[in-house]
Amino acid sequence: MSTLTSTSKILDNISGNKEHQSLAVEAVRILTGGQGELNSLTQSFERNGLGHIISSWIGNGANAPISADQVKTVLGSGRIAELARKVGISPDLAGQYLSTTLPHVVDALTPGGKVGEAGDLMSRGREIIAAFASSKPRA
Repeated sequence: MSTLTSTSKILDNISGNKEHQSLAVEAVRILTGGQGELNSLTQSFERNGLGHIISSWIGNGANAPISADQVKTVLGSGRIAELARKVGISPDLAGQYLSTTLPHVVDALTPGGKVGEAGDLMSRGREIIAAFASSKPRA
């Protein structure tokens, strides 16, 4: 699936919600920051017995669902609270948004079922963020 197609799915999922879009952008920035964050996220899923979920997002098939509680388990409540603070929403709402958006973000960052090098991730991240910037979220 192309980055554009995957980004389109993210935007459809967000339904124009400004805070949800801001949270998705923050997630993309973190995962493409060049510090191996996507690999770290994968390892966290595996440590928590949820490796099959992120593997489905990276792979070429359908994305397995994830609950807000599972997102909290994998990311930790501190990280979710930090993301929530950045976009001005509650941690509970951030967990809900991430549970619907994170599968599509990871899918968009891993075309062809592969994580790729840091430069590739950063390039795809810029494409996704540019697509978000050109969309018109609701206030």
